[in-house]
Amino acid sequence: MTSDRAALRLQLRQRRQALTEQQQQDAAKQALQSFQSLLVKSPHSPKRVALYLSNDGELSPEYIVNWCWEQNISLYLPILDGQALLFGRYTPNCEWKANSFAIPEPVDTAPLTGAHMDWVLLPLVGFDVNGGRMGMGGGFYDRTFEHIERDKTRLIGLAHDCQEVDQLPVASWDVPLSTILTPTRLVEID
Repeated sequence: MTSDRAALRLQLRQRRQALTEQQQQDAAKQALQSFQSLLVKSPHSPKRVALYLSNDGELSPEYIVNWCWEQNISLYLPILDGQALLFGRYTPNCEWKANSFAIPEPVDTAPLTGAHMDWVLLPLVGFDVNGGRMGMGGGFYDRTFEHIERDKTRLIGLAHDCQEVDQLPVASWDVPLSTILTPTRLVEID
Protein backbone atom coordinates (compact mmCIF):
# COMPACT_ATOMS: atom_id res chain seq x y z
CA MET A 1 0.00 0.00 0.00
CA THR A 2 2.94 2.34 0.66
CA SER A 3 4.13 2.25 -2.95
CA ASP A 4 0.55 2.74 -4.20
CA ARG A 5 0.17 5.79 -1.97
CA ALA A 6 3.54 7.18 -3.09
CA ALA A 7 2.66 6.73 -6.77
CA LEU A 8 -0.76 8.33 -6.31
CA ARG A 9 0.77 11.21 -4.33
CA LEU A 10 3.24 11.88 -7.15
CA GLN A 11 0.51 11.76 -9.80
CA LEU A 12 -1.75 14.15 -7.89
CA ARG A 13 1.08 16.57 -7.16
CA GLN A 14 1.89 16.64 -10.88
CA ARG A 15 -1.75 17.46 -11.66
CA ARG A 16 -1.81 20.52 -9.44
CA GLN A 17 1.68 21.63 -10.50
CA ALA A 18 0.53 21.53 -14.15
CA LEU A 19 -2.01 24.30 -13.57
CA THR A 20 -1.03 27.61 -15.12
CA GLU A 21 -0.55 30.76 -13.05
CA GLN A 22 -3.85 32.10 -14.43
CA GLN A 23 -5.66 28.87 -13.49
CA GLN A 24 -4.17 29.11 -9.99
CA GLN A 25 -5.31 32.73 -9.59
CA ASP A 26 -8.81 31.96 -10.88
CA ALA A 27 -9.05 28.97 -8.53
CA ALA A 28 -7.97 31.07 -5.53
CA LYS A 29 -10.64 33.68 -6.31
CA GLN A 30 -13.32 30.99 -6.72
CA ALA A 31 -12.21 29.35 -3.46
CA LEU A 32 -13.14 32.55 -1.64
CA GLN A 33 -16.67 32.26 -3.04
CA SER A 34 -16.86 28.63 -1.82
CA PHE A 35 -15.55 29.74 1.59
CA GLN A 36 -18.19 32.47 1.80
CA SER A 37 -20.90 29.94 0.84
CA LEU A 38 -19.74 27.69 3.65
CA LEU A 39 -19.95 30.59 6.11
CA VAL A 40 -23.53 31.30 5.08
CA LYS A 41 -24.50 27.65 5.62
CA SER A 42 -22.77 27.36 9.00
CA PRO A 43 -24.69 27.87 12.24
CA HIS A 44 -21.69 29.61 13.86
CA SER A 45 -19.15 31.91 12.27
CA PRO A 46 -15.58 30.96 13.09
CA LYS A 47 -13.55 33.31 15.24
CA ARG A 48 -10.23 31.49 14.72
CA VAL A 49 -9.32 30.06 11.33
CA ALA A 50 -6.09 28.20 10.66
CA LEU A 51 -4.78 27.97 7.13
CA TYR A 52 -1.48 27.65 5.30
CA LEU A 53 0.92 29.36 2.94
CA SER A 54 0.62 27.58 -0.39
CA ASN A 55 3.47 25.98 -2.29
CA ASP A 56 3.99 23.12 -4.75
CA GLY A 57 0.79 23.98 -6.67
CA GLU A 58 -1.51 23.93 -3.63
CA LEU A 59 -4.71 25.95 -3.90
CA SER A 60 -3.81 29.34 -2.48
CA PRO A 61 -5.96 30.74 0.34
CA GLU A 62 -4.68 34.29 -0.37
CA TYR A 63 -8.11 35.76 -1.17
CA ILE A 64 -9.63 34.01 1.85
CA VAL A 65 -6.88 35.52 3.99
CA ASN A 66 -7.53 39.07 2.83
CA TRP A 67 -11.30 38.71 3.19
CA CYS A 68 -10.95 37.27 6.72
CA TRP A 69 -8.72 40.15 7.77
CA GLU A 70 -11.38 42.58 6.48
CA GLN A 71 -13.99 40.70 8.56
CA ASN A 72 -11.78 40.69 11.70
CA ILE A 73 -11.54 36.90 11.73
CA SER A 74 -8.34 35.85 13.50
CA LEU A 75 -6.02 33.82 11.29
CA TYR A 76 -3.36 31.30 12.28
CA LEU A 77 -0.61 29.42 10.48
CA PRO A 78 0.98 26.10 11.40
CA ILE A 79 4.16 26.06 13.46
CA LEU A 80 6.16 22.85 13.71
CA ASP A 81 6.15 21.40 17.21
CA GLY A 82 8.11 18.17 17.06
CA GLN A 83 5.99 15.76 15.01
CA ALA A 84 2.78 17.83 15.32
CA LEU A 85 1.65 21.41 14.83
CA LEU A 86 0.80 24.45 16.89
CA PHE A 87 -0.76 27.56 15.37
CA GLY A 88 0.70 31.07 15.43
CA ARG A 89 -1.25 34.26 14.87
CA TYR A 90 -1.05 35.49 11.27
CA THR A 91 -1.38 39.23 10.75
CA PRO A 92 -0.42 41.50 7.84
CA ASN A 93 2.69 42.67 9.71
CA CYS A 94 3.73 39.60 11.71
CA GLU A 95 7.35 38.58 12.12
CA TRP A 96 8.58 35.43 10.36
CA LYS A 97 11.10 32.66 10.88
CA ALA A 98 11.84 29.61 8.76
CA ASN A 99 11.17 26.14 10.15
CA SER A 100 13.32 23.05 9.53
CA PHE A 101 11.67 22.59 6.10
CA ALA A 102 12.45 26.25 5.20
CA ILE A 103 8.72 27.08 5.39
CA PRO A 104 7.97 30.51 6.87
CA GLU A 105 6.19 30.50 10.22
CA PRO A 106 4.85 33.47 12.17
CA VAL A 107 6.77 34.31 15.32
CA ASP A 108 4.28 33.82 18.16
CA THR A 109 5.36 33.51 21.79
CA ALA A 110 2.03 31.90 22.77
CA PRO A 111 0.88 29.69 19.87
CA LEU A 112 -2.39 27.80 20.19
CA THR A 113 -3.17 24.11 19.80
CA GLY A 114 -5.37 22.70 17.07
CA ALA A 115 -8.18 22.35 19.61
CA HIS A 116 -8.33 26.16 19.86
CA MET A 117 -9.15 26.55 16.16
CA ASP A 118 -12.77 26.81 15.00
CA TRP A 119 -12.00 26.00 11.37
CA VAL A 120 -8.82 24.57 9.87
CA LEU A 121 -8.21 24.87 6.14
CA LEU A 122 -5.83 22.03 5.39
CA PRO A 123 -3.63 21.73 2.33
CA LEU A 124 -3.81 18.39 0.60
CA VAL A 125 -2.49 16.38 -2.28
CA GLY A 126 -5.66 14.38 -2.90
CA PHE A 127 -9.17 13.86 -1.56
CA ASP A 128 -12.28 11.76 -2.01
CA VAL A 129 -15.93 12.57 -1.30
CA ASN A 130 -15.85 10.38 1.82
CA GLY A 131 -13.60 12.89 3.59
CA GLY A 132 -10.37 11.09 2.82
CA ARG A 133 -7.32 13.33 2.66
CA MET A 134 -3.87 12.57 1.35
CA GLY A 135 -1.23 15.03 2.47
CA MET A 136 2.46 15.26 1.68
CA GLY A 137 3.20 12.21 3.82
CA GLY A 138 4.64 13.73 6.99
CA GLY A 139 1.55 13.09 9.14
CA PHE A 140 1.76 16.44 10.94
CA TYR A 141 -1.93 17.29 10.53
CA ASP A 142 -3.00 13.73 11.36
CA ARG A 143 -1.05 13.77 14.64
CA THR A 144 -2.27 17.26 15.47
CA PHE A 145 -5.95 16.44 15.00
CA GLU A 146 -6.12 12.75 15.92
CA HIS A 147 -8.05 13.46 19.15
CA ILE A 148 -9.90 16.59 18.05
CA GLU A 149 -13.52 17.21 19.03
CA ARG A 150 -15.06 17.36 15.57
CA ASP A 151 -18.05 19.37 16.75
CA LYS A 152 -15.68 22.13 17.96
CA THR A 153 -13.00 22.14 15.26
CA ARG A 154 -14.05 21.79 11.63
CA LEU A 155 -11.39 20.27 9.34
CA ILE A 156 -11.80 21.64 5.82
CA GLY A 157 -9.67 20.38 2.96
CA LEU A 158 -8.82 23.08 0.42
CA ALA A 159 -8.08 21.64 -3.02
CA HIS A 160 -8.20 22.05 -6.77
CA ASP A 161 -10.92 19.98 -8.44
CA CYS A 162 -8.23 17.98 -10.28
CA GLN A 163 -7.05 16.56 -6.95
CA GLU A 164 -10.17 14.45 -6.46
CA VAL A 165 -10.00 10.66 -6.77
CA ASP A 166 -12.77 8.07 -6.52
CA GLN A 167 -11.39 6.54 -3.34
CA LEU A 168 -8.16 7.18 -1.49
CA PRO A 169 -6.24 4.36 0.12
CA VAL A 170 -6.86 5.27 3.77
CA ALA A 171 -4.47 4.33 6.57
CA SER A 172 -5.52 3.86 10.18
CA TRP A 173 -3.86 7.14 11.22
CA ASP A 174 -5.51 9.31 8.54
CA VAL A 175 -7.82 11.91 10.10
CA PRO A 176 -10.93 12.43 7.94
CA LEU A 177 -12.12 15.84 6.81
CA SER A 178 -15.55 17.20 7.63
CA THR A 179 -15.68 19.36 4.49
CA ILE A 180 -13.85 19.71 1.20
CA LEU A 181 -13.78 23.13 -0.41
CA THR A 182 -12.80 23.43 -4.07
CA PRO A 183 -13.12 26.35 -6.49
CA THR A 184 -16.36 24.88 -7.86
CA ARG A 185 -18.07 23.19 -4.91
CA LEU A 186 -18.41 22.28 -1.28
CA VAL A 187 -18.53 18.66 -0.19
CA GLU A 188 -19.84 18.33 3.36
CA ILE A 189 -19.10 14.96 4.93
CA ASP A 190 -20.70 15.23 8.38
